[in-house]
Amino acid sequence: MSRDDSYNAINSTIGGGSSVNGILNIKGGLRVDGFIEGEVNVAGTLTVGHEGRIKGNVSVTHAIIGGTVDGTIKAEKQLELQNGSRIEGDIITKSLTIEEGVFFEGHCSMSGGEAKPKQ
Repeated sequence: MSRDDSYNAINSTIGGGSSVNGILNIKGGLRVDGFIEGEVNVAGTLTVGHEGRIKGNVSVTHAIIGGTVDGTIKAEKQLELQNGSRIEGDIITKSLTIEEGVFFEGHCSMSGGEAKPKQ
């Protein structure tokens, strides 16, 4: 398995109807179809399904968001926001893809630094 394949592999799943409260540290990939309240750290790809919700800050290598995130998203390499997703918080990433039909309320920084509102 190449290094890129390991980033795409899903090692853990929070299924629909499930909820987690606390700090999640995942080595590999995570798919969320349930609800997480707390900090999420994924050393791989985070996939949030259309019914998935995260309330808290997210730090990942790659992210594909189809559901809702209420918090800051730091994606080291790439962030993809799919049609129907809802983001309320700042985005920090090097590469950003936003499909039509996305709701985004916050600030975005693509320089790799912290997102800072304009004065």
